[in-house]
Amino acid sequence: MKLKAFILLASVLLFSSCIVKSIQPFYTKGDLSYTEKLIGIWTDQKGGVWDVISMKEQFMKDQKENSNVSEDDKKAFEAYKEGYIVKYVKKEKEVVFIAMPFQLEGQYFLDFIPFEFDTESINHLAAEHLIKTHSVAKLDINAAQKISFSWLTEERIKTLFNDNKLRLKHEIVGPEEALLLTASSQELSAFLKKYLTASIEDKWKSSDALTLTKNTI
Repeated sequence: MKLKAFILLASVLLFSSCIVKSIQPFYTKGDLSYTEKLIGIWTDQKGGVWDVISMKEQFMKDQKENSNVSEDDKKAFEAYKEGYIVKYVKKEKEVVFIAMPFQLEGQYFLDFIPFEFDTESINHLAAEHLIKTHSVAKLDINAAQKISFSWLTEERIKTLFNDNKLRLKHEIVGPEEALLLTASSQELSAFLKKYLTASIEDKWKSSDALTLTKNTI
C-alpha cells in the first residue's frame, strides 16, 4: 500500500444517511492527538470489520518492502504521520481511509479521508469527476475493548443554516443538494468546539453511529 495512492471519494460506499463533507480537514495541526487505543481489529454492530494500524507502522513496512520510497510518499507521510490507516470491509467490499485523531475540549474526534477503494466497477470518466473530501466523527472510547463513532450529519447542520444559527462557508452541490463545507480548518475546528457545548437535541444521533468491539483472537 503506497502512500501516494490517494483515490477519490468513498463515503457513498459506507453510509446510508448524509454525513457532512468538507474540502478542508476538520482539524488543525495543533489539535492532533494520537492514541494507541484505536490500534487493532474491530467488528461493528452491522458486521463491518475495521483494521486500524498506525501510519508510522505502515510507512516503515513500505520502506522495508521498497527501499526507494518516493518523494510523494515522504511528503504524504509527513502530513499524516500522526494518524492511522483504516481498512474497512463489509460484504466483501473494502475501503481504506486515512483517519486523523484530534482532541477539542477533551473530546476525541476522527477526521476521515478516502485512501483506496475498488474502482473497477466505476466508469473511468465518472471517476474523474470525484474528489477527496473529509468527514468527521466524534470518537468515544467506552472501554478497553469498545469504541464508538458518531458522524456529523447533514440533517443537524442544514437545520442550523436554515434557521440562521450558523455562519460557516459552504455550498449546496449536485442534484442531491449535498452540503459541502468550504470553510478553513481553523474555522471548522472553532465550529466543532462551539457545537460540542451547544444545546441541540440529539446532535450526534445518526443511523450510521457505530459501536466497535475489539477482536481478541
